[in-house]
Amino acid sequence: MVAGEASGDRLGAGLIRSLRAGPLEVDVAGVAGPAMREAGCSPMLEASQFAVMGLAEVVRHLPRLWMLRRRLLRQLGEFRPDIFIGVDSPELNLGLAGRLKRGGVRTVQYVCPSIWAWRAGRVRRIRRNCDRVLCLLPFEPALLRKEGVEAVFVGHPIADEQAPEGGGSLTAVREGRLLVALLPGSRRSEISRIGPPIAQAAAWLAARRSGVRFATAAATPQGREQFAAILRRFAPGVEVRQASGSARELLKTADLAAAASGTVTMEAMVCGCPLVVAYRVVPLTAWIARAFRLLKTPYVALPNVLAGRRVVPELLQERARGEALGAELLSLYDDPGARRAMRVEFARLSESLRRGVDDRAAQAVLALASRPARG
Repeated sequence: MVAGEASGDRLGAGLIRSLRAGPLEVDVAGVAGPAMREAGCSPMLEASQFAVMGLAEVVRHLPRLWMLRRRLLRQLGEFRPDIFIGVDSPELNLGLAGRLKRGGVRTVQYVCPSIWAWRAGRVRRIRRNCDRVLCLLPFEPALLRKEGVEAVFVGHPIADEQAPEGGGSLTAVREGRLLVALLPGSRRSEISRIGPPIAQAAAWLAARRSGVRFATAAATPQGREQFAAILRRFAPGVEVRQASGSARELLKTADLAAAASGTVTMEAMVCGCPLVVAYRVVPLTAWIARAFRLLKTPYVALPNVLAGRRVVPELLQERARGEALGAELLSLYDDPGARRAMRVEFARLSESLRRGVDDRAAQAVLALASRPARG
């Protein structure tokens, strides 16, 4: 099992626990983070060593990534697995799956690459290299089956972990002191690009609504310090509380959020916290995507993708500016009906994803284990 970043590590850990609770004796090794190690995965390499995002960003790290990949393939060959499970990280895992499948290993991709949004041509590589794909979004299996790929919808872990809540404090709403969560992402590169417009939006909103309160939560001490420095520069004098828990814990109590696109938008949806989404990639990555028409969907925020329409505002690239983001926040801040309607839609979408993902994924893997391998 290979997970290339923290979210994949958590997903892989849940799958390992469900597999080990099943009828077969299961031995797991691979690329793991702390969650997978705790669940019983013997680590060959550390998941964080592969955590790189964006096209242009990957180019800078290619020599190091190629060396790690060669080392991993050698270790996987020595381990001689019956099944290979790549958890997300398709740029790494689809290639590994192809090499192992040619050697007679059954292969699973856990988390469908976003072919409905980005680089649809990857489906040919998925079909060639994967025996089965475990999908987190309900519309993905039909897209894959149309292209000759065996796929199963297993649900989404975030929907399983947290039932929808109303979000925010009723007293704060009545008194016009709404709490706004500021969540610029977890990676340093994300925080450096998305942190400044989110900080500027907080300053813009605070200048127009004196009762607004702000809080943030960071995944790491380094991320906390990085965003604190951005706040001092771009929102001087604005009080932003550092929440003691995770972003998800903050979203349970916040009335509104300004967040980077990604997993946090799903967390906000499941917690019932209305939000505005901002995202930027480096200019070269944006140019490549536009020049080669790689982006295939009008939306990037997962609530919008699931609904097939604009449920939450999205401000991307040049539009992700402080004033524009602040204006979207102000619109929601002043409109309790809009926030309520967003929460209702969030609850509907969350329910569609709640399936018991760990057990369903384990069942799909064990069913594949009973088949003969195909090269």
